[in-house]
Amino acid sequence: MGAWLLGAVLFVCFLLGALLAVRAGARFWDRYRENFVDQARLNLSDMFLFMDTTQLFLFNAVLLVVVPLLVWFVTGSLIIALLLAALLAFLPRKVYAWMKQRRIDKIQEQLPDALQMLSGSLRAGVGFAPAMEVLVHDGQPPLAQELALVLREQHLGVRTEEALEHFSDRVPIVDAKLFVSAVNISREVGGNLAETLATLAETLRRRLIMENKVKALTSQGRLQGIVMAMLPVFLIGYLTFMYSSTMQPMFHTWHGWLVIAICVVMEYLGYRMCRKIMTIDV
Repeated sequence: MGAWLLGAVLFVCFLLGALLAVRAGARFWDRYRENFVDQARLNLSDMFLFMDTTQLFLFNAVLLVVVPLLVWFVTGSLIIALLLAALLAFLPRKVYAWMKQRRIDKIQEQLPDALQMLSGSLRAGVGFAPAMEVLVHDGQPPLAQELALVLREQHLGVRTEEALEHFSDRVPIVDAKLFVSAVNISREVGGNLAETLATLAETLRRRLIMENKVKALTSQGRLQGIVMAMLPVFLIGYLTFMYSSTMQPMFHTWHGWLVIAICVVMEYLGYRMCRKIMTIDV
């Protein structure tokens, strides 16, 4: 009788624990979905990308489940599968940051020609606001999209200085701040804005040429950092595929997990060090 009672108590405790775990998991999943959808909508709208964030979340959820299960099936290591799932959970944030940086770099490339075009319109006798409208109409995204947003804010009653400050906040680069400062100073104290913008455009163009030269000269070092970071990964994959029995202790013992953790930390530090050495401010 006592054994039956103990078994019933253990079964009830197990059932309650499973129930609490399911509720906690469902609550965590709902919070993760809500945070993912909100961040995706905010980040994509900042880049003028309007997508169905629900379908994007479903794709991310499938990726979080299928890829770790596939890695678990291939390697037989649950630890590696869980680590990969954690990395995939942070992957969307890195993708958004990469897309935003790529957009900002494109704006930086377009800004000298846009300022030269704006200066030509001002020299022809066109006002600043009509010149901006011409630039938005004839320009290319993403810069034309940002300047179109400046014009929309002006049409809604926002002062030109404030609308331009919002533009420099959305595009956090020195070139945009110089453009906004030049326009605001010219509107406050007067001066030849067309000549100022032409001089600024030439300065930004030369600075951009210098930055591209620096990137070209340091491209080999950046490639070496990527190759050095990925070489151990490919080597481990090759050894696991060719000598699976020899590599089993690395994925199924705590000694192997410790080696993997140390390798990951050292790989990250080495890659960041290479990036730091190859990063030169112009």
